Amino acid sequence: MEDVAQITGRYPRESGGAPQASVVGWGFKTNPPAAAFANGVFGHCLDYEIQGFPPTHGTSSCLPAALALAEHHHVSGKDVITAYTLGWEVQGRLRAASAPATAPGYHPPGLVGPLGGAAAASKAVGLDGAQTLMALGIAASRTGGLTANTGTMVKSTHPGNAARMGAEAAILAGMGYTASEEVLESPVGYAAALFGGSFDWEVATGSLGASWRLTDPGFDIKRFPAQVYMQNVIEAALNLREENGLEAEAIEQVTIRRRGRGHSGPVPRSGLDGKFSVEYCAAAALLDGQVGIDTFTDERRFAPDMEGMLGRISVEPEGPESGATLATALLKNGNTVSAECSAFRGSARNPMSREERLVKVRDCFTRALSASDTERALEMLENLEQVDDLAELMGILGNPAARTAS
Repeated sequence: MEDVAQITGRYPRESGGAPQASVVGWGFKTNPPAAAFANGVFGHCLDYEIQGFPPTHGTSSCLPAALALAEHHHVSGKDVITAYTLGWEVQGRLRAASAPATAPGYHPPGLVGPLGGAAAASKAVGLDGAQTLMALGIAASRTGGLTANTGTMVKSTHPGNAARMGAEAAILAGMGYTASEEVLESPVGYAAALFGGSFDWEVATGSLGASWRLTDPGFDIKRFPAQVYMQNVIEAALNLREENGLEAEAIEQVTIRRRGRGHSGPVPRSGLDGKFSVEYCAAAALLDGQVGIDTFTDERRFAPDMEGMLGRISVEPEGPESGATLATALLKNGNTVSAECSAFRGSARNPMSREERLVKVRDCFTRALSASDTERALEMLENLEQVDDLAELMGILGNPAARTAS
């Protein structure tokens, strides 16, 4: 992921741009669409962000667009909360309305993220209804993103592009740029082109404002920086290790029973690709007793003990009817032990505590910020509705991290 961050940060720095919005962790500002792109990639590439139902990466698509324009226009934290909530709502509704008809070759945040980003950015800068409609029309023509790129650097650009297109759409709409007023429902528009017209309009528009998807159906918080479908896998493997006091040397073979095979195969091409591999995630949990950011480096992926463990793990994709993930180990002494996970810690059904969430946040922040800046940022984030000017927070988050200074 460091390569992703390095290239993504260098790109807007070397391209230049009006210094209006911070690139997080890099110590420079650029134009809001470019900053939104970089920060969207950063927000996605660790695979640590929250996931809604159905999954659509609403944070890395919507929040960077809102933050970039909010910083430039000195918007309050309370208004950013509203903008993010609205962007998440639009993106989530579009995803839920189209999910049954979405071709598997499309990565969902590329399809619905630009419109979520446009809604968030439009709200952040106070566009009126007519202007916001134009922004959505602009964003609808900026959709795409292929699932084939899962496991590569490009996957992170899908929400990054959504954030960039969302910010740009709001800027253009605010300047008077026009688009179709019927871009969603037109016979040659968004729903027809991308979903063959199979689009549930009641899900998309019914009871608007009566409830909010951030609270109902809510979201999962990932305890581990891997695809959301790997969370139960990792926790089941950790349970297997901890409940039975297992050491890797004692294991002859491990079988993971779950619904589905996973995107990546038994031999991931890189540490990044390992985020989508059932075998790799289970192997890392069993070998290390923990799974974190450093689990998904190429150094860990190609370590000798990892290479050896991968060959001892198999997946049975017809999992238990309960939907749980079951991990079973045949030990070298002939014994068999098992453990499972059906609702990982951090899921909506099994929430993390504030203290558990802060452990995760601090691990991320302290890789880039000083201890004092970490605590200042956390204080502002936990009281975001009291922050008068987002530029103050972004000034902290934009400080250069040691590994981005070169």
